[in-house]
Amino acid sequence: MRENEMLVTSMHGGVDLTYAALALEAAKEGARAIDEHAAEFLQSVTSKGARYDLVTRADKEAERAIISHLSDRSPSDGILAEETGSREGTSGLRWVIDPIDGTTNFVHGRRDFAVSVGLEARDGIFAGAVVRPAHGDWAAAEGDRIYSSVERPMSVSSVKVNEALVAVGLCHDATARAFTLQQIVPVLVSHVQDWRWVGSAACDLFSVADGSLDGYVGINLNIWDIAAGIALVKAAGGHCETVRAGQIDAFLAGSPEVVTGLKYALADL
Repeated sequence: MRENEMLVTSMHGGVDLTYAALALEAAKEGARAIDEHAAEFLQSVTSKGARYDLVTRADKEAERAIISHLSDRSPSDGILAEETGSREGTSGLRWVIDPIDGTTNFVHGRRDFAVSVGLEARDGIFAGAVVRPAHGDWAAAEGDRIYSSVERPMSVSSVKVNEALVAVGLCHDATARAFTLQQIVPVLVSHVQDWRWVGSAACDLFSVADGSLDGYVGINLNIWDIAAGIALVKAAGGHCETVRAGQIDAFLAGSPEVVTGLKYALADL
């Protein structure tokens, strides 16, 4: 974070929240690593298994920058990172890192990718930051307070589920992707106003927190996909919950009313 840059609350006041600030600093270090070498990194695209589960040198360099920053500032904390795995800590806290959530979007020159840094205690995620480099915006949260570069206040929407615009995330497993498209999406369409597929859980949860999306359904997610987003949504007045939908796990986010409606829609699968 630049020395003269302050976290800005939805009330446009300065704050001093240690963990939110550190998460944001680390996420911005990751975004800086991506920005400095994007053209070079795009020459190093490989697959981690499925053809749509991509990784680039950008993912690895951004993750290295994030971990380095966190290790310097808070060396006793544990770390769980998508590309390099876990490191035990002694503080009881663990940073959960996705250096580029939405790598396929990044590879194809689309804007919907994000750097996600969340912080987990023994009782769950309580702080985090999401930076969207191509959008030029960010949000950070700790507890019930959320701060962002967005002009308007960050708050989940208050629409009813039948008026909701809901994003659906597709996982990398082919069977689960097919089930999502053939079973989950048709059920949701009959209960919500409409749906979108963005391709980045972190971007979707950012949008739920700022009210531009009303809900989110993610399928068979890893914790690094959603850690920072959970912090944002909860601090913005929302609710997050994982339920079973058929044989897969569906992670739901939105206002309490929207999440209840999504659970009802998925209950019979």
